[in-house]
Amino acid sequence: MNKKTMQKNSAAVLPLLNQIGYSLGSLAFTLLERLIILYAVFFFLPPKELGLPNLIPEKSYFGVITIAGAALLLGRILDGLADPVIASLSDNSRSPLGRRKVFLLYSGLPLALTTFLIFTPPQPARESLSNGLWLALMMGLFYIAFTAYVNPFLALMSELGQTTRLRINISTYMALFGLLGMVCITVLFPQITAYLVNTGMDIRRSYQIAVGGFTIFSAVLLYLVTLFFDEKKHCLPGKPSRLAVLESFTRTFAVRPFRIFLLGEIFLQFALNIVTLGLLYYAVVIFRQPQSYMTVLAGLTIGVALLSFPLVNLLSKKIGKKKVIMGGLLILAAATAVIYPLSFDMTPVARSISLAAIALCGLPLAILSILINPTVGDLARAEQARTGESREAMFFGARAIPLKATIALAGVTFTYLLSAFGKDIANPLGVQLSILVVAVVSLAGFIAFSFYPEKEVQKWLE
Repeated sequence: MNKKTMQKNSAAVLPLLNQIGYSLGSLAFTLLERLIILYAVFFFLPPKELGLPNLIPEKSYFGVITIAGAALLLGRILDGLADPVIASLSDNSRSPLGRRKVFLLYSGLPLALTTFLIFTPPQPARESLSNGLWLALMMGLFYIAFTAYVNPFLALMSELGQTTRLRINISTYMALFGLLGMVCITVLFPQITAYLVNTGMDIRRSYQIAVGGFTIFSAVLLYLVTLFFDEKKHCLPGKPSRLAVLESFTRTFAVRPFRIFLLGEIFLQFALNIVTLGLLYYAVVIFRQPQSYMTVLAGLTIGVALLSFPLVNLLSKKIGKKKVIMGGLLILAAATAVIYPLSFDMTPVARSISLAAIALCGLPLAILSILINPTVGDLARAEQARTGESREAMFFGARAIPLKATIALAGVTFTYLLSAFGKDIANPLGVQLSILVVAVVSLAGFIAFSFYPEKEVQKWLE
């Protein structure tokens, strides 16, 4: 190969500082999404112990669907439908700004703004169907903007990470910032709202003020990210796709290892979203503590996760990502299986054991935070090696419809459990059953990932 050809088929390695700067995007959109996942349902349907009126009716339709569940479902459906479209537009883009960067620039502000608007319903002091319609509308707009930013951002991870090791390293920084975002939302956010309440502010007003501050900070980060990479300089040359949305989507699902991986990820996302939706309820209903106790639960989990990062990074390079992911799911299943029976009689001993199990969940959190995205990146790069077409965004986008439907189903399942079996200290069964669901689904994910042909994908990459 002559010198000119070598230059054409190479790219400058993204420097360490730029890898970290790019990864800040994970902090920004984690802050925004976790604000909604953790606090939106709680904001509209608080436990009775707080003495606040519901903002939307709890009535179930067709025996299963609640208004809150329907709002979550609609948002995720629109998100899922938008993802392959955004992916195809990004893969086909020839914008001089960069086929990924242009989407980040246009979607950052709408993403931050819709997050704030979710917490400003038209009837902020009483139960109203209009509040449910507002929640559904804002959730839909949020997830469209979320998709327009996150899908091209993740596709960049695959392109900037020119080798498996570099993809793992970049994903580790992304996971680190993602966990930092979770710390801010689960630890710092409750402390801020508690401080505002102690000054005499209404609980819901304190939430709105805190959300406003976090969305402004996140918006700044969303745009700061774009300064740390140059697609022409740092991305491996690839032929932009000319395929229509449906054809690109179909070709992606034709890749057998991708389908197997996606099945395992479906179980994983269902379990993780049940945990995320339930964390605040676990603090109040299971442990019978103030809502600020969520800080303890999150701190234990995230602390162990952060300590586990170097081990996960090393193990995944040494024994492969598949085995490490399977180990994470098995630990998550075992930990929640222990907590479930203890939740019926939370004695001091049971509380200590449950807290230890929650801390243990930090290890699978680290594993799953780091390794999912580089595995998808491996699949995308392997397909490019086989076909010559650069369709990284579609490999992230094609997952969207089944994954977002799964996440929506988790929201519907969780809200149904609360409405049908109880969400209060006096009637906690709905919250308790959600823990059992996590254990069962995590075990199913472990089985599904066992069939993923990791060695076959590595051969394609080579």
